[in-house]
Amino acid sequence: MCSDTKRKQTGILSYLLAMSAACLIFAIMQGIHDNYGIMMNGIISKTDISYSSVSLVIAVGQILYGATQPFFGMLALKKSNAFVMLLGIVFMAAGLIATPFCREFWSLLLFFGIILPTGTGALCFGIVMGAVSPIIGEKRSATASGIIQASAGIGDALMSPALQHLTEWKGISVAMPAFSVPILLMLPIVMWLGLKNRQTKSELSVLTEKPEKNEKLITILRSAMSDSTYWRLLIGFTTCGFHMSIIETHLFSQYISNGLSGSTASFALTVYGIATMVGSVVTGFLGQKFRMKNVLAGVYGIRILISLAFIFIPITAPFAFIATGMLGLAGDSTVAPTTGIISRKVGVAKMAVVYGSIFIGHQIGAFVSAGLGGVLVNTSLGYTAIWIIDLCLCITAAIASYQIKD
Repeated sequence: MCSDTKRKQTGILSYLLAMSAACLIFAIMQGIHDNYGIMMNGIISKTDISYSSVSLVIAVGQILYGATQPFFGMLALKKSNAFVMLLGIVFMAAGLIATPFCREFWSLLLFFGIILPTGTGALCFGIVMGAVSPIIGEKRSATASGIIQASAGIGDALMSPALQHLTEWKGISVAMPAFSVPILLMLPIVMWLGLKNRQTKSELSVLTEKPEKNEKLITILRSAMSDSTYWRLLIGFTTCGFHMSIIETHLFSQYISNGLSGSTASFALTVYGIATMVGSVVTGFLGQKFRMKNVLAGVYGIRILISLAFIFIPITAPFAFIATGMLGLAGDSTVAPTTGIISRKVGVAKMAVVYGSIFIGHQIGAFVSAGLGGVLVNTSLGYTAIWIIDLCLCITAAIASYQIKD
């Protein structure tokens, strides 16, 4: 009896520590990734690089963030998730330190558009979730995915105002390198997580199914693509990428252009971060009570209403806080049901690979949104046109999600 109680207590402690480590890693990464818009304003003010050019750099980074994920997923299968995350830390730190010293488009593209986003790709949700899944067990994965995704809101809530205030106070030359410090502090946490992962697999032999030893990336993806669910998730996630890139790249500038102060706009993004925590946790639990495809369709339905609000309602400070809060509630809420559907279809071991391939669609949508937004802002169409496109895409995604056979 005592040994069973001790084993249960040890299991709970391992679960809590692993979840805390995963949440911290993902929160810091996402806090950097979601604040390119604030960084963009600092870069533009320090250089002669135009808004449209910096938007293009961010768009390239959005593509790489998605395109690198399936390859990092395969590398994690061959090496380990911890190894991939260590690479991500190095790339992110290098990008943050070097970007403020870029004075021309091509150097900015290298460090801000390639190296930094590649690092975030190595610390993506699929990799982090894959690192903790053997420790927490498959039964807890659905709830854990919602909690880990919610931690992104903590990163946004803390890092958005910190980055904005530090940029206003000391400039982007100090702000971005300063944010490499929390990135580098993740090194021992990732090492511990990798060690714990290996110990758990050794003690319990196998907690999750493994792909065949000689199974290749193309084999895993071909199998996933044979299911119509894959393509419907891809439609939804491509839409999600377009929608999220409006928030990450253009929303801060849209608020500033409508007369809001920088501090008000950054505080609105803090509200967004807090709301994402609530939305992610709620959808994680809803996924256990209701069919995940219905939860996913409902999230896209909320985004339809938000897009309509941005099209027809004038932007004021109260509107910014309410609308940004709603954006947060629906912001990361697609991840838990999406990963849950993927896990049921292909298993936890292959989730990072399949999720990463679908996430490429997400980042293609983000690329279009970031690049197209940079062009539209310089025309009479302005930001409204982006929200009209988002509205049409969200309607399509809601229909596709509801038709998923989970």
